[in-house]
Amino acid sequence: MKSSTEKSMQTNHKPTNSIMRAATTVASWTMLSRLLGFLRDIFIARILGAGPLADAFFIAFKLPNFFRRIFAEGTLTVALIPVLSDERKQGEAAAHDYLNHLAGLLLMALTLFTTLGIIMMPWLLFAFAPGFADEAERWDQSLLLARWMFPYLGLISLAAMGWAVLNAYRRFAVPAASPALLNIAIIAAAIWVAPEHENPGLALTYGVLLGGFLQLAIQIPALKRIGWIPKPRLAFRSDAIRRTMHLFGPAVVGVAAVQVNILVGTILATLLPVGAVSYLYYADRIVQLPLAVFGIAMGTALLPILATHASNGQSAAAKRDLSNGLAWLTWITLPATIGIIFLAEPIMRTLFEHGAFTHADSVASSQVLQAYALGLISFCWARVLSTACFAQKEAKKPVRFAIIGVAANIILAIILMQPLAYVGLALATSIASYINLLLLIVYFRRQQGVIIESAGIKRILQAIIASIPMGLFLWWLPNYWPFDSSTIWMQTLWLASAVTGGGAIFVFMSLILGQRQMLQFRHSKH
Repeated sequence: MKSSTEKSMQTNHKPTNSIMRAATTVASWTMLSRLLGFLRDIFIARILGAGPLADAFFIAFKLPNFFRRIFAEGTLTVALIPVLSDERKQGEAAAHDYLNHLAGLLLMALTLFTTLGIIMMPWLLFAFAPGFADEAERWDQSLLLARWMFPYLGLISLAAMGWAVLNAYRRFAVPAASPALLNIAIIAAAIWVAPEHENPGLALTYGVLLGGFLQLAIQIPALKRIGWIPKPRLAFRSDAIRRTMHLFGPAVVGVAAVQVNILVGTILATLLPVGAVSYLYYADRIVQLPLAVFGIAMGTALLPILATHASNGQSAAAKRDLSNGLAWLTWITLPATIGIIFLAEPIMRTLFEHGAFTHADSVASSQVLQAYALGLISFCWARVLSTACFAQKEAKKPVRFAIIGVAANIILAIILMQPLAYVGLALATSIASYINLLLLIVYFRRQQGVIIESAGIKRILQAIIASIPMGLFLWWLPNYWPFDSSTIWMQTLWLASAVTGGGAIFVFMSLILGQRQMLQFRHSKH
């Protein structure tokens, strides 16, 4: 028989490859979903362009998604997984009781909140889009679409609980793949419903609701496979529910602060000329791809693992996994940032410059995209470090730092929107994310010393070196082979050549610098 110390040592020295494989699973499915999301946005751009109806649709779509991220997807996950890890130590029956009680509470809260939201929609809309109040067309369309779309909040929030439970059991595929169903539903509505409907925006709204239902429905079989059949019950005095609420409250404030960072830009954009809201939306959609594929995927993979380490008192293992995760994240995110900055306009023109979406819209959106891309690394790092805090059941610190970031974003946005318009709003968001990240880094250094060990620092420096020739190639390419916009096929060929060439140079430099393990971790075994 092995002693508990020996078992603990084995756990502490378990290869980090399992985290990388989990992150790869999430990233792969997320990549598929995001690619479908781009196809979805291409259809939306073709149908709605960047005019008044597009602005109205995006504001209406933002409302349920804003509250989803605050009350469900982000906060529920970080509040549920650490408590569920503790409950599972008492047996699966105790864990299932906890989940049923939480499901009952969530269902009751969502029903009440969704009903009130529909009734009070004019006030909500004024808070999110004050600039629309003086424009009858945008206001009326936004109010109509928002009321139809708001029930999506209830559907997707219940689905988000399923995602959190599956992630806690380290079943990452279904949660990561689920958002693809929303994109498929909207694409279907764009193809078959919108062309025949007198209001194309309302037709796309039907697709949103269908997508929410499909994302909820697909969770049920996956949950049954891990042994939990949801049976919602109310139990306000449950100790596990109280512990969840203890994490949930600060988490709401923290995630709300992050979402307010984004919302501030949207609200101020409604005060700018028509199109600004759409420029921010399309640019955000692009930058969300690497953020989701790398930053959110790593955070999703790390949370249940770090929560288990914290529950078992394995601080050394938690520190090691966090350090390796951040080093890997930087290695991937840095070239993505450089690529987006150099290829912003070709990306926008290739994906969206069709139908009602004009060349001027592409240029404006690409400028916003470059401003967002400057903060990509900080967005990803902050996501992972905040996840590590919640895994340790420390909710107050990331909340405090996020609030400071929000305050900085509001001040910077007001200052920068005067000379830079919508670009200034995106730039303010990026700068504020670095302020939030700096506070998180200082906190972790005080708590556990160096966040990234010397090996990780070496990897980051090598990533910078490998990115330089890639950046030079992307700068050189359009001077000797100008972007060809004559047909969509030539646009796609040019963009694919640029991405492939830049990626190949980065991989080649990585191999020269001896970083084969960063490229081959998926093939490693436990």
